[in-house]
Amino acid sequence: MIGVLEVKQERGRRPLLEERRLMGLRCLWATVPVAERVSEKRRLRRVKRGARSLVQAGVRRVLTAAAFPYWDALNEAGLRGVDPEAFSQALAVPLTLAALVRQDCAPEQAAVLLSGRWVDHAMFRAAETLCPMVRHLSVDAGDEGEELADWLRAEFGAAVRPAGGTEANVALCFGPEIAPARTVFRLWGPEPDLAGFLPVLAAGGLPSGLDRLPLLALLWEEGRVSVKQLRILPPNSRQLT
Repeated sequence: MIGVLEVKQERGRRPLLEERRLMGLRCLWATVPVAERVSEKRRLRRVKRGARSLVQAGVRRVLTAAAFPYWDALNEAGLRGVDPEAFSQALAVPLTLAALVRQDCAPEQAAVLLSGRWVDHAMFRAAETLCPMVRHLSVDAGDEGEELADWLRAEFGAAVRPAGGTEANVALCFGPEIAPARTVFRLWGPEPDLAGFLPVLAAGGLPSGLDRLPLLALLWEEGRVSVKQLRILPPNSRQLT
């Protein structure tokens, strides 16, 4: 069961645990009451108490608000967040297309770079999809990257270029190294950097108050949401549906 820990400005001393449904998923919701003038020390103590309550109930992964300041306390209690890496990598193609729209660049005129330490399934899928769509595609992933580039040339007859040969409009980074481009998506690690772009449900309906990327990653992981049901909002968009 997934947990949710919410710090709420209200009176009370002990966390309230209740089972709820979150977009169809069964979850255990811990509401930690914190009055306006409670000291930071007491606030932290109550968060730790809420975290222990979730762990004792069998919860191991938890959702929180964005920029939640007490993750160290949650980790110490045995809780971890929802890792959005795989979900972010599954968004490689729609992120690329959204970035090109923002650059006012048609895909057939664009150069895209894929980088990583090796070629995994996510990079292969992105390369296979993007190659017939864009003008230039480069893969920087060691020997495996060269093998993928050879396969793409044979399969699509496309203009697959060596990495660094063309200035990229978009770089999709599947590893820790950051590649140069006009728009860079770091799709690696527990805190991916989507360059300010925001995936949202096309039909709307996401609950407010929770960090959106881990929430969407959980819904995608559980088969409740597919990439086709999402749209990508550009940076600084006010349409947070």
